[in-house]
Amino acid sequence: MLVTNFNGSGGAILDRLIQAYGFKQKSQYAEHVGLSSSNLAMRYKRDAFPADLVVQCLIDTDAELNWILYGQGNPPSAVQALTAEKGGDGHSMKSLTDIERVKLTNGELSAVDFVTLESKLFLDKVAPHSNLLAVIEGEQQYIVNRSFKAVVDGKWLLDIEGMASLRNLSRLPGGRVRVSGGDAEFECALNEISATGIVVMTLI
Repeated sequence: MLVTNFNGSGGAILDRLIQAYGFKQKSQYAEHVGLSSSNLAMRYKRDAFPADLVVQCLIDTDAELNWILYGQGNPPSAVQALTAEKGGDGHSMKSLTDIERVKLTNGELSAVDFVTLESKLFLDKVAPHSNLLAVIEGEQQYIVNRSFKAVVDGKWLLDIEGMASLRNLSRLPGGRVRVSGGDAEFECALNEISATGIVVMTLI
């Protein structure tokens, strides 16, 4: 039976579309189909069903609709070729990780494009398949791990009353934290702020 509810699966479909063409980076795919990197990043963020791109992929490649939509059935030839290139098990010593990049300005995050890094750059505690985000603030660029759930001391991407910011967090007794690194330092209960992810790398 064909299921037509694609809510929350747009990103996964986009991933398979990129694989169907045989591209390793999202930026390559965006250029091929005539999208800007920021437009593609916005499509990922919205997570909506990319009907126009699905139709184009069916015309351009030998991918089957069932595989594009659900990952079921036979993968297209480009995916098979990429798997063979990696040694048959789908893994490569020099694997690349595409990370969405956003810009932090006046408390707002806006999609920019994607940055591609070699997975070996990450520490062992940061799996390359973690939910990573590249955040540009001024002249600095930070890699934030949004899969990190336990709030520990460190630099975090925070949501404070609807405003995004990069601040240093220090845990205090009684479920409280000290927030520093911005215009003002303050203390509050941990549940009064939303910790989106911890900074795991700073790029120059």
